[in-house]
Amino acid sequence: MANDMMNRRNDMMDAMNDWFGFPRNFFDDNEIENIMQSDVAETDKDYLVKIDMPGMDKQDINVNYNDGTLNVSGTRKSFKDTSDKNRNIIHKERSEGSISRSYRLANVVASEIHAKYDNGVLTITLPKETAGDDGNSIKID
Repeated sequence: MANDMMNRRNDMMDAMNDWFGFPRNFFDDNEIENIMQSDVAETDKDYLVKIDMPGMDKQDINVNYNDGTLNVSGTRKSFKDTSDKNRNIIHKERSEGSISRSYRLANVVASEIHAKYDNGVLTITLPKETAGDDGNSIKID
């Protein structure tokens, strides 16, 4: 039963693709799972965040930390191959767009955050505050 329903959905999507040029997975929410996949690790001293951001240039990635939240966004421009004018594209999945993610990571020394982008992976190190780093604490005599 479920297979029949999925086949009907796929047939409908194929028909829409033929009529309107929509990609088959236009309404498929699972596709977003493959964008900006990340790992977050924690030690006593820091957080380490690694995010896959393939196809993005370093200057098109924005990282900021505010009010205990790390925000990462990126923009990818379309891939236009104009090297061979005689070829017609028969299948295209790479496109342009913007995406962002947020991570709640408290007690970070914002001025010491370090980010590195290498081979499509953004690595962000966020040092944690220690007991003596809190500028709001007041020593009582």
